[in-house]
Amino acid sequence: SGGRSSKVPESVHKLRPGDIDVIATMGDSLMAGAGIFADNLFQILIENRGVTVTGGGQGTWRQYLTLPNIIKEFNPNLIGYALGDSLTTDKASQLNVAESGAMSADMVYMADMLVKKIKNDPRIDLQKHWKFISLMIGSNDFCSKICWIPSPWSVLETHKTDLLQALRTLRDNLPRTFVALLPPPHLKAMVEIREEKPSLNCFLGTKFVCSCMFGLTSWRFRSMYYDIIQQWQKLDMEIATYSEFQRDDFTVVTQPILVNFSIPFASNGYTDMTYLSSDCLHVSQKTNAF
Repeated sequence: SGGRSSKVPESVHKLRPGDIDVIATMGDSLMAGAGIFADNLFQILIENRGVTVTGGGQGTWRQYLTLPNIIKEFNPNLIGYALGDSLTTDKASQLNVAESGAMSADMVYMADMLVKKIKNDPRIDLQKHWKFISLMIGSNDFCSKICWIPSPWSVLETHKTDLLQALRTLRDNLPRTFVALLPPPHLKAMVEIREEKPSLNCFLGTKFVCSCMFGLTSWRFRSMYYDIIQQWQKLDMEIATYSEFQRDDFTVVTQPILVNFSIPFASNGYTDMTYLSSDCLHVSQKTNAF
């Protein structure tokens, strides 16, 4: 069962859901919950952290099916989940330090910031409490970086350096930690959306937020960009297996649930747009629960 162990486990490999005392989130707008409830493009700027699948603890799992809300059933004293709409500077964001617009290069700073927040939180016993950290990054690198640099493939090597440094920061400062590394979704699913009635919101949202995938000058390089995304996903999965991240008190495990991400079709044969936010790039609460 997922209940709390009678004795606190010494090894991360014996953790049960109820043994997790602290939950935290790193990443970009998908992890910050940008636009989950958005009805227009301006609301994409609102970060609905309280209902994100990895870090939101608003309400109960019956209202919002999120990982923290499930864990709360086994450990009501869980620390760190976000509540409501909030920026990282707001108290309600708790240990969700994800930032809209964040790229791979921001992960080292984000890891430092998270370590600081955990160490300064009087509720957390650094040595005793088990911590669960979700990390996903890459979508903004694909959307806003790879088409603006001389060598698009170079993002893979820099991402490797960034990710290794971030994970080492977590490992060296946070004992008793489980890191769930989520390779980012393949954006091909977004590019191939079939709208029944093409909307101005989708047109403007995708062109503005993700010019490298949707811009008129980038389409001819799209197959190369798709390959880069695929290699990025593989790199994340490879790094998670490194022996330096497989210890009794610290581990990194990939959760490749979004690697082959696709959006369901509605009964009319077109993309079911209820899974997406108003810019057709971010996702809705339905997808977070899905």
